[in-house]
Amino acid sequence: MAGAPTDSLRAWPFRTTRAILWRTITFFILFGLLSALVIVPVASKLEQWEASTSVAAHLYPDFAGLIAILAATWIMTRFVDHRRFRTIGFSRGAVVRDIAAGLALGALWLTLSVGIAWASGWATWQGRPGMTGIELFEAGGSILMNVLTQQLLLCGYIFQTIRTRTNFTLAMIVSAALFSVFHIGAFEGAWLPAVNVFVVGVLFCTAFELTRNLWLPASLHFAWNFLLGPVFGLTVSGSDSLGLGWTAFAVDGPALFTGGAFGLEGGRVVTMTTVACAALLTLLLLRARGRGLPSPV
Repeated sequence: MAGAPTDSLRAWPFRTTRAILWRTITFFILFGLLSALVIVPVASKLEQWEASTSVAAHLYPDFAGLIAILAATWIMTRFVDHRRFRTIGFSRGAVVRDIAAGLALGALWLTLSVGIAWASGWATWQGRPGMTGIELFEAGGSILMNVLTQQLLLCGYIFQTIRTRTNFTLAMIVSAALFSVFHIGAFEGAWLPAVNVFVVGVLFCTAFELTRNLWLPASLHFAWNFLLGPVFGLTVSGSDSLGLGWTAFAVDGPALFTGGAFGLEGGRVVTMTTVACAALLTLLLLRARGRGLPSPV
């Protein structure tokens, strides 16, 4: 009968879903196995480091996690997709521009968030913090490795696998949801931190889509975490372990706005600033597409 769907059209959603699922499952299995291989042999050492300083305790796990996800991504791109590893988001074009833009936007995003809390009377300046260059270097290195790992999980292989087989919107929603799930242990049953982390995931995916590189979202993410934890001494995603033992700002206000135990990232202040950043990047993305940036199929 004319107009009836063919077998190939009927099979399209199934084939696409199957291709995405088996690649995603394989990727996570590889990442888990490789993480265990590099972390388990030094588990006892990690306990000793934890007793001495939380920053040192983070360094090796963050390094191991980064190595594991880089290896898993390389295996999948090289032997499954048969493409260059660099295509995952490490191309050399406009690296300096994207990193500078990410650091600047991340600093503005964090400063605006803390500034709103301060102007509302919910944040109090505690005075100039004391810190050493070595402490900042260690904390910065730990955060950088953790951020790269998270960005490869969020905007890397899985996001790109979904995007190339469906569309950007679906890939963004799925990846942002996974990003929120990765942080679920810190939510303690609260709903707003989960929403905020999802919106942050949308922001990072949009940053990747705008540049087709990891440099912008990774530097944006790094600037936020580095300033929030080591520099301002505030809670990062429900954890104080990225701080250096001092607090530049004391945050005390309604949990709905300041995030309560989860930290500033779990409150409406960050909801507003994150939505604003995401809206800005979305407008830039739409403008770029209007000028010829290829839209995902």
